[in-house]
Formats: sequence, C-alpha cells, structure tokens
Amino acid sequence: MRRVSLLLVAVLSASFLVPASAMSPRGGAVFNVPNPYGNDAANFRIVKKVERAIRNTVRTRRHRNPVIHISTYLLDRPTTVRTLIAACRRGVQVRVILDEDIESRPSRKLITALNADNVRDRNRDGRADTDPRAGRCNRRLGAAHGGLRVNPGEDNTQLDLFTPRQAVRSVGAPSRRKATWGRDGSYVKRCEGSCRGVGGNMHSKFYLFSRTKSSRHIVMVSSSNLNSGGGKLGWNDMYVVKRRKKLYRGFKAMHRLMTDDVRAGGRKVQVSDGPYVARFFPMRNASKATDPTLRDLKRIRCRSAFGRTRIHISMFYWKGERGAYLLDKVAGLARDGCKVRIIYGAPSRRLAERMRNMARRNLIGLWDSRWDYNDDGLNEVRTHAKYVLVKGTVGKNRRAHRVWTGSQNWVGGSLFRSDETTLNIGLRSAYVSYRKNWDKVRNHSRRLPYDVYGR
Repeated sequence: MRRVSLLLVAVLSASFLVPASAMSPRGGAVFNVPNPYGNDAANFRIVKKVERAIRNTVRTRRHRNPVIHISTYLLDRPTTVRTLIAACRRGVQVRVILDEDIESRPSRKLITALNADNVRDRNRDGRADTDPRAGRCNRRLGAAHGGLRVNPGEDNTQLDLFTPRQAVRSVGAPSRRKATWGRDGSYVKRCEGSCRGVGGNMHSKFYLFSRTKSSRHIVMVSSSNLNSGGGKLGWNDMYVVKRRKKLYRGFKAMHRLMTDDVRAGGRKVQVSDGPYVARFFPMRNASKATDPTLRDLKRIRCRSAFGRTRIHISMFYWKGERGAYLLDKVAGLARDGCKVRIIYGAPSRRLAERMRNMARRNLIGLWDSRWDYNDDGLNEVRTHAKYVLVKGTVGKNRRAHRVWTGSQNWVGGSLFRSDETTLNIGLRSAYVSYRKNWDKVRNHSRRLPYDVYGR
C-alpha cells in the first residue's frame, strides 16, 4: 500500500512539472511538410504551433490584458477559428486582419464572434457613437440585450452567423481607435486592397502574442497562412522570436496602422533588434535604386573565410521587371564565383527560361518544386516559401550566416503595392535550420534542365 501511495505521489508530482516549452512556443524555425510527403501533423506543423500559442495566451493577475495580433491573407481553418474565439471568451483581446475569403463559414464565424459588439466613431472623438449591441465575444447575447442569438452547443460557439453581406460591412468598420472595438477589445478587419498601399493585397503573415504562460513579446513571421492550403499544398516556413520587446512593439505598431488603412510613405519602414531586422511594405514609389532586397544582395561578396560564398534561394512567385533585376544580380554573383542554388515555385515563363539557360551553362544549380500528381493540369505541391540563405561574406563579415525570409515574393507589387513583411536573421542556428529545410525541399524537387524522360 505504501509503495502504491508513493508511486501515486510521484506520478502526480511529475504531472505538474510541465516543461516551459510545452506552454511557450520554442523560438527558432518551423517548417511544414505538404502532401503527399507528410501526414496531418507534418502538414500543419506551422499552423498548430500558432494554435498552441493561442491556447497558452491567458489572463493572469500580473498580465490582465493579454493581446493576440494576427495578419494573414487567408484564415479558413475551423480549428484555428474555434481557438481564437475561445481565447477571446477567456479575456484575451484578439485582433485579426484578413484579406481573402471572409465569406467562408469559418471566417464568418470568427467575424460574428469578434465583431458583433464593434461600434463606429464617426466624429473620431474617441467615444463610441452607440453602446455595443452584443456582449463580450458575442457570448451574452439575445433579444433582451439587443444582440445576436446563440444556438446552444457543447462549447457554446454555435452562432447565428453574419450573412456574407453583414460580414463584408463588419470587417470594414474597425479602426485603430479603441472605441470601435467593443467591450472585448477584439475585431476582424479587412482593408480595401492592401491596408497601406494603393491596390495590391494584404499579404503579410505575422502572429504576435503579448504573453503566453511562460514567455512574452512573441513574434512569428511566416510564409504560411492559417488555412488548409498553407499546410497541404506548399512548403512553408515560420520563424519565432521571443522576448524581443522592440521587435514586438514594431510589429504591434504596424498592425495598428494597417487597421486604420494608413497609407505608407515612400521610405523604408524598418525595425532592428539584435540579430533581427524586420521590414514592412509597401514602399510607395519604390524603385530598383531603393529596393531593400537588391541592396541586401549587393552586400554579398563571393570570397569568404569559408571559401566560395554559398547562396540558397527558395522562391515562390518570381516575375516582372523586379524579378528580372533581382535575377540579374543573382546571376552576377554566380559569375563572380558565388555558389548559387535555386528552388522555384511559380516563376514567369520568361524568368524560368532564363534560369534554365543559366543551369545549362552550369552557372547555377536549379530545381523545380512543382508536381502535378493526378495529371489534371494543376500543381498539387510547390514551394510557397520566400527565403534566401547566405553563408560567406556579407558586408565586412567574412563569416556571416544569414537568413532573409518573410511573405514577400520577388515581384514589383510586393515591393510598392501590397502589405508584406520580411525578417532578416543574423544567426548561425537559423541558417543551419533553414539549410536543412532547403535540402529537404530540393530532395522532393526536379533538377533542371531535364529531358523529356524527366532525367
């Protein structure tokens, strides 16, 4: 009996010894594995990491007003929506900016829960024009409260959804003035085109957490949206930074500007914090002379302490005038002696042919990540990442390890029209993680050029 009691005490004690990593997202790189190469866990490795951070964002005595900020092009995953609504209902302020697909049922469910109590402030005096018509996170509702009706459900999240028309009207209303956010301090926003540009799209993918159970000031920058396609159809990456207050505040400030549809100026918006440099786009009136990506490439030299500088690129969308001058620079680095390796996902025909010709001359190594497994004329898988890896000389550092990643494709609109985010990382550990991922994607891609037999 004594042995059983001691064993029970040991088991119970061990159950409370939860490692910090179980409650706080581990910093560093995360990669998914799309179909048909990975199972469900591998498909949604990035998305589930975001969802775990959402679940572990809670109110405490010391942190009474936790906040989650999300910026994503797509969000149609039911599990993510349920997780965000649950966070709001336990007192977390949830602020989401979307671009596409707000009429899907999961998106409308999120919009209904977070926006039912939103109000307008037409005279911009910082006070709501009317009282919120629904309770916090739409949970204390009903005709008596002038709000929406809740259908009984096991988790109390089955709402009478906004119609698509109501959803469209709702997501245009929130502004950066707190008075418009309702009692829960939460909202879903969609900008007209890009939030800070003219035309374009809101294409940024970043996820911010003021504090989880065991960490604070968490910034996640990704190429992946919070949707099914982000997990199953493309190779994606995400980098997690923790306890960098300056970086976190920079992203938070940008989210607020995006919420208010504040148009960007022509200057580069950049936040530097230790080994991290975050940039926010669009840069209106940007040109080849002011393109930050081209300037980064110009800092590379091909002789280094490691021998030839090595450049590995994984790029989804690559076309147009900007794509051409970035390829010109990459080709010039290859001619100067850098060892250049490229995986592409969706290049224009003209640039793809240029790259194949470069590969034929052994100037670069080239791989095509696209596969059409069912012969329906559509690619079921391809790289969706947008990163550059450098090992060698960057600026005056002859032993540099660099990762340049984010949401920005190598096209003009990503520079001067759409909302985009990039993150430059100066850490060897990040380079090693990304290089392993690049090798993995290459192993599931076709070496180019290849003949009609696929060799």
